[in-house]
Amino acid sequence: MRAKDVMTARVVTVSPDHSVRHTARIMLDHRISGMPVVDDGGRVVGIVSEGDFLRRSELGATALSSG
Repeated sequence: MRAKDVMTARVVTVSPDHSVRHTARIMLDHRISGMPVVDDGGRVVGIVSEGDFLRRSELGATALSSG
């Protein structure tokens, strides 16, 4: 098995300027557990995953409920 066998073909991305709440909502809406973060030029500057939210205790519920 190769990466292409399990990857998502339609890539959903987020901007570094989007809020954590917006990012989480996109992931929930698309039923994905991670996505690339891209700059205005379309270059990948990072990856965000549901694991990033789980490990960040300082985010708490208030970060996800605020803009």
